[in-house]
Amino acid sequence: MLDVLARRVPVRNPRALSRTIMEMVAAGEIAPQARMPTVREVARALGMSPTGVAAAWRELVDWRVLETRRRGGTTVRGPARAPRASRYDVMMRASEGIPLNLGHLTPDPAILPRLDRAFAAALAGGDVNGPDTPPVTAGLRAAMAAAWPFAPEGMMATPGGIAAAQLVLEATVRPGDRVAVDSPTVSRVLDILDAIGARPLPVTLGAGGPDLALLRRALAERPAAFVYQPSGAFPGGQSVTEDWIAAAAPPLALAGIPVIELVQAPLMARRPPLSLGRLLPRRVVHIQAFNFFTGPDLRVGVAGGSGELVDRMWQRLTFSSGWVSRILQNALAFQLTDRRAREEVDAYVATCRQRHQAMVAALRSEGFALPDGDGPAIWLPVGDEYVVTHRLSGRGIVVHAGSYFGPTADGGAHVLLNGTRLAGGQAGIARLLGAAAAAGPPSGAAGRGVS
Repeated sequence: MLDVLARRVPVRNPRALSRTIMEMVAAGEIAPQARMPTVREVARALGMSPTGVAAAWRELVDWRVLETRRRGGTTVRGPARAPRASRYDVMMRASEGIPLNLGHLTPDPAILPRLDRAFAAALAGGDVNGPDTPPVTAGLRAAMAAAWPFAPEGMMATPGGIAAAQLVLEATVRPGDRVAVDSPTVSRVLDILDAIGARPLPVTLGAGGPDLALLRRALAERPAAFVYQPSGAFPGGQSVTEDWIAAAAPPLALAGIPVIELVQAPLMARRPPLSLGRLLPRRVVHIQAFNFFTGPDLRVGVAGGSGELVDRMWQRLTFSSGWVSRILQNALAFQLTDRRAREEVDAYVATCRQRHQAMVAALRSEGFALPDGDGPAIWLPVGDEYVVTHRLSGRGIVVHAGSYFGPTADGGAHVLLNGTRLAGGQAGIARLLGAAAAAGPPSGAAGRGVS
C-alpha cells in the first residue's frame, strides 16, 4: 500500500493524501477492514511530516473512512459519508405510516398553550431588528434567573436543548476522544458523539444518579467531557440527589473536564433541578430545553454556566447566522413570566402529569414494575424489545426500542413511550403492551433485534 500511495498522492500535503485515500476506498482499491500503515510509516514513504499525515488521518476519521483505536491501529471503515443521526433516522423511519406514535417525545398540539399573545408581545419589543445579536436577550436572561440552579458566568439561547449539547460537544471534543455519558441517555447525544468520532463511556444510572464507581472508572480513561441529565433523565426519569452532587464533584474537579448537564423538560419536574454548577461553576454548562412546553415552532433552549465554555459555543455560531431570533427568545420569556401565559403553561403541565400518572397506573395494573416519576417519558421494562415493538407496530402503535438509548444493546430490555400523549384509553394501550410483553417471538423471528 505504501508504494501505491507514494505513486498516487499528487502533492505531499494532508488534503491530497486524504483525498487520494478516499478515492481508493471508494473505488475498492483499499477494502473495508484493511489495516492502514502507521502514521510514521506513511510519513517516511511519502516524505511528509508525521504531523501532516496525522492531519489527513483526522480528516478521514471525521468522514468515517478510517477508524483509529488505541493499541488497535487504524482500519478502513468504508467510503466517505457525511455523518448522520443514525438512531434518530431509524426511529423516524420505523414510525412512518403508523397512526399512533407513542414513541416520540412530542407534545400533544391539542393542549399546548397558545402562542399568539407571546409573539405579539415579542414583536412589540423595542429590540426587534436591532443592530446587535446578543447571545441571550435581556428578557430571556431575566426569565431564566429564578430557574437557574447556580449563578452562570455566561448564558446563551440555542435552537433547542439538543442543539446546545451539540454546540458544546463540538467545541470541546475531537475525533478519537472518549466522553463519559449517563446510560441510558438521549439518543441524539449518542448520534452527536458518533458524528464527531468520539467514543461514549457509559455510566449506568442508579437511584441517586450516575453510578459513582463507574463514573470514577470512566474518568480514569481521561475522557474529554462528561454528559449527564440531573433532572428527569431521559428516558428513565431519574433525578440526582444532593448526596450524589456532593460525591461526584471532587473526582470531576480533579479530572478538570467540561461537565454538560441536559434537562429536556424542566417544567415537568416537581422540584428544581440540582446542578454540579454550584460546586464547579467554571466547568459546567447547564442546558434547559422548553419546546415540550411551547411546541416545535418555538424551539428555544438556554445554556448557562462556565463563561469559557459558553463563549466557545457562541464563537461557533458567529461563523454563520445560527443565533436565535430575538422574537423567539422574547416569546419564550413572555410564556414563562406573563401571569396569564404562565397560568396556561402550568395548566398544560398539570394535564401532562395527570395523563402520565394515568398511563403509569394502567401499566402497573398489567403487572409492570414502574417507579414514580414526573414524565413525560416512561421507560418500560420488557423481556424482548423486538417482540414488543413488532407486535405494537402491527396494531398501528409506535413505541421505541430501548437499545436506541445506549451505546450498547443493554437497553434492549426496555421500550420507551410518551406517557403524556393520550387523553384517554390508557387501559387499552396498557393491555396491548402487557400482551406483547408476555408473548413469545413472532413467527419467523430469529433472536432479538429492533423494528
